[in-house]
Amino acid sequence: MSIELTTRNIGTGEIFYDNYVEQGVDCDITLPDYCPDIMRIIKCNLTSEISNSKLIGDRATADGNAKIRIVYTDEKNNIFCYDQDYPFSKYAELSTAYDDAFLSCSTKTEYVNCRAVSKRRIDVHGMVGLRFKVVGNKSIPLISDANGDGIQLRKKGLDIDNVSAVTVKSFEISQVENVGDSNGGIGKIIDAFASPILNECKLIKGKILIKGELLVRVVYCSDTGSNEACVLSCLIPFNEIAEAASVTDNSKADVKMHVTRLTAEPKTDNDGEYRYMNINAEVLAQLTVYEKTSVRVVTDAYSTDVELSSEYSPMEFMQLSHDMKENILCKQSLDVSSMKPQKLYAFTIMPPEHRYRFDADKVIISGKIPVNLIVIDSEGTPVLCEREAEFEYAKTVDSCDNLVFDPHVSIGGCSATLGADGRIDFKAEVLLNGQLMKCCREKVLTSLSLQEGTSEKNKKPAVVIYFCSEGESIWNIARKYNTTVEDIMLENDMTADYVENKRMLLIPVK
Repeated sequence: MSIELTTRNIGTGEIFYDNYVEQGVDCDITLPDYCPDIMRIIKCNLTSEISNSKLIGDRATADGNAKIRIVYTDEKNNIFCYDQDYPFSKYAELSTAYDDAFLSCSTKTEYVNCRAVSKRRIDVHGMVGLRFKVVGNKSIPLISDANGDGIQLRKKGLDIDNVSAVTVKSFEISQVENVGDSNGGIGKIIDAFASPILNECKLIKGKILIKGELLVRVVYCSDTGSNEACVLSCLIPFNEIAEAASVTDNSKADVKMHVTRLTAEPKTDNDGEYRYMNINAEVLAQLTVYEKTSVRVVTDAYSTDVELSSEYSPMEFMQLSHDMKENILCKQSLDVSSMKPQKLYAFTIMPPEHRYRFDADKVIISGKIPVNLIVIDSEGTPVLCEREAEFEYAKTVDSCDNLVFDPHVSIGGCSATLGADGRIDFKAEVLLNGQLMKCCREKVLTSLSLQEGTSEKNKKPAVVIYFCSEGESIWNIARKYNTTVEDIMLENDMTADYVENKRMLLIPVK
């Protein structure tokens, strides 16, 4: 008595570890002599970046820097900025070491608050969340066939998109931009924001080519002494190649990118004037590669000769349904009339928060863009207004049954203007990118062996008369009476593997 098993490996993109670690940011800032006294703090901003991350054994580590930016006014209501860095190093202990896995590390500001202890000192308390995400390609062996000892198998064919590779690519983007002469030189940086835009992803044997642009928006103070805010917006192109041995010309890839580091620093021209902006960024791209394939899985098994010991596990098989790449216009009127605004000094944005849901035959993506508005009120005082601009987009699909979606949402260009009614007309381009996938859930055979101490079943040749109902499965009848589907169909001159009409069957029992 023996069983011969045939197995096939199926790849699946796996998140082996995904957790947040908190990093406190607590410091006492004393302004240097060249900064004027603080009359009022407009905003305390906390951003963070990852300078280095690595995965060694069962530990993930990240080195980074939290940048504290204080935007304040002096006694003449002139706006000034002061920056201070807060370096940190954090790690996460994993339950085990993961071979051929990749670490994707990102940061998020949880909160920040500050108070002016005196005209020269500021007390800052904040928290940064570090997300350690370990991803890779997990190979799962599936039983596709078994022979010996009267084994009967119920199989199901599936067309799926098998994950053939998961990798990450980190790359730097640098460029020097001329801000021009119309607004004077660059004073202090108020805010810097960057968003990667994917324009094209091409796959050839062993390589993934990603082409896109990094949208950079820098808000800064002019050095003319006119207390004016200026904006530098630019698109920096990039072309990168990621290596993946299993990639073929017929593969498809899902690409998600985020900025892990961004610096924008003034740079002098030949006359010693700060007319240039030195921009440096690091982008992390996570790439999941899919390959179309057909598989046959075993959903049930028994033997007409011996008793078997079998195990089943629920599994999810994915199929690419639709490549979602949409540009959504977010347009909203933000009410700041209570501040009696006379002028919009500047505005800054933060990465959008988003969610999705399925409704009837639509997938709906909605979210909010945090917008910080600095307005000048009727008394000439700069005031901060924090608002949220909402967006929603619906895409019609053939069916929402068993669909899953993990979209990547980023911001393109944006603008804001102050209307006569004390409202801000805000516009932003929301970039949506992701793979809409159909999930097929099946309970499949994962282990099959002879039951311990088993012996051959007692075989008493006989014919059983069975009165069946319409729609009954011949497989279930054969399993119940320890025979085969083929024998029942042959005995009763049947062509379908189910009962088409209520009738009597002759069951040849082995």
